[in-house]
Amino acid sequence: MRRFLTPRWVLWHVLALAGIAVCLLAGRWQYQRAAAGNMLSWAYTVQWPLFALFVGFLWVRAVRDVLGPRPVKTQEPLRPRVAPPVAVTDDDPQLAEYNRMLAWLAANPDRRPGDFPG
Repeated sequence: MRRFLTPRWVLWHVLALAGIAVCLLAGRWQYQRAAAGNMLSWAYTVQWPLFALFVGFLWVRAVRDVLGPRPVKTQEPLRPRVAPPVAVTDDDPQLAEYNRMLAWLAANPDRRPGDFPG
């Protein structure tokens, strides 16, 4: 917590608290104006406290960012799903020829597909 007591952070804390206080005071002022008959001030009566909440949200978020990520609950690692083996059939002659070419290329890595004798 000492890192939040540096001059820079103290300034940010003071600015955040001042921003919240100013927004709440502006909301109170708008409420007084609305109670006196200014209809437009009713919208601002709601808006200013929302601004104060937003300043508080940003302040909390900045503090949490400095504190670092929360520890993640360790879960049992998921087992990868493996598809059941499929029996290879040579029903498709084009597929069979392609597979033979791939096997030939794997056996002859220095050759090109155009060199395939099949």
